[in-house]
Amino acid sequence: MAEGRLIIKMKAEELYFNQKEQNKIKALREKVANEKQEQYCEEHKYHCFRCGSKGLVEVQKGDIAIDVCVNENCGAVHLDPGELEALLKDSGLIKSVRNSIFKVFK
Repeated sequence: MAEGRLIIKMKAEELYFNQKEQNKIKALREKVANEKQEQYCEEHKYHCFRCGSKGLVEVQKGDIAIDVCVNENCGAVHLDPGELEALLKDSGLIKSVRNSIFKVFK
């Protein structure tokens, strides 16, 4: 009867240590993924998402800093989360953006 308890105890211990190892592996993978993401963001900090050139310039519009690509063949505008909503609150800006968009399709 003591042998049955010993076998069950060993299986429980194996499961426990296997789970601990799996948790360590998972934590290491998350750490590496976060480090890779941070490295990628740092390497591509001022790169345009549209044309890939390293030529983004910050333009201040009130309290908002808008990133604009200086590549004359691109001119993409990059907005951070929440900046579009803040810009749309300014009704004068909405009219100028609307006019700019319609000029493209004329």
